[in-house]
Amino acid sequence: MINKKVFNDTKDKLIKINVLVVSSFLIIFSLFTFFYFQSITYNSIDDKLKEEYEYISMQVNRSSYLNPIVLNDPRDLVYIYKNSRLIYYTKSDYFNEYVPSEETNKTNACFTYKKGNYTFRELSITINNMKIRIIRNIDSELSSLKQLLFVIGIGIVFSIIITYFVALYLTRKALLPIENAWNTQAKFIQDASHELRTPITIVSSKLQSLLTVPNSTISDEVETIADAMNETRRLKKMIKDLLSLSKEDSITKLKVEEINMVDLVEEIYRDYVDIANIQNKDLKYENNLKNPLILSDKNKLKQLLLIFIDNAFKYTDINDEIKFMLEEKDNKIICTILDTGIGIKESDLKHIFDRFFRSDNVRNQDIDGSGIGLSIAKMISVNLNCKIKPYSVVNEGSKFEIIIPREIS
Repeated sequence: MINKKVFNDTKDKLIKINVLVVSSFLIIFSLFTFFYFQSITYNSIDDKLKEEYEYISMQVNRSSYLNPIVLNDPRDLVYIYKNSRLIYYTKSDYFNEYVPSEETNKTNACFTYKKGNYTFRELSITINNMKIRIIRNIDSELSSLKQLLFVIGIGIVFSIIITYFVALYLTRKALLPIENAWNTQAKFIQDASHELRTPITIVSSKLQSLLTVPNSTISDEVETIADAMNETRRLKKMIKDLLSLSKEDSITKLKVEEINMVDLVEEIYRDYVDIANIQNKDLKYENNLKNPLILSDKNKLKQLLLIFIDNAFKYTDINDEIKFMLEEKDNKIICTILDTGIGIKESDLKHIFDRFFRSDNVRNQDIDGSGIGLSIAKMISVNLNCKIKPYSVVNEGSKFEIIIPREIS
């Protein structure tokens, strides 16, 4: 089975990477958003201060006690100097003195400063002997920016928490196929070791028994030698099946050609009709195809059909019936192989394509086989875009429908 520590470490790393990437993006985006709105806020204040300056500059030369300067925005504080002498000012509760001291030597520019508990934005412009200072309290704007920053911060925290749980879910889902594949591979190795060990053990024990009777002739030990040879053949077939399974698992290219399904099935039928006669079994063939032509890999398709016909002969007895059927449905060809053999339990049907799976009734009857054939058939069907539908009833027989597309997509 999969090493849990390695799996958990990998999962934790993926979660950390996902959270780190998303969090970094959120923080960068949030900072950009905050500074963007901050810039817009200050630019808006500066534009209004400049508008106020334009409005005041049109009034400054004609203002008098009876005709005072009118401000665009009553919140603005205005201080006008001529030849360094204050000639106009706005009363304010923000400052203890009538005229606030200048916080900087900057002129013809906007700048920000704090005075007591208040924050101000000032535009100071000097033209010839005239200097105009326009000051605005920006505490409300700064309060809005602070609220925005707070909301962004809360949003980042909640987003990171949500991202963690989403990353946890997606990582588990992404690693699930890998975990299943790993466990399947480990189980396959365990099963293969077990299946290979049995014939090797039998051959080894038979050979050791021969060593205990050095004076015996071949005819004396013919049964022992025959048993060893049978296990050797079984071992050879199992290794061949394992190689076939490995090839199908890694197949990348198919030899696609036009195939006449009637010709292919009739060829298989002719090969097995003599075997059926020898075993006293009834082999039948029925063709209901109007258009037998398809585009597929002929060798792979033939191998797929042979696996099911071999199983039909293997799991049937004398006088049982085996039948080939060809028919069309929804522009696909359905090749049905049915028999009246020992059948498969309903609980075992979902496992028949598992590697090395053999049902208890098959093992109890000591029927030869490795449990790899249907696994190979499953892999071939995947490569050929075919579908296999199994049906079976114990002691009544089995039916396998192989749904073959007209061409491989």
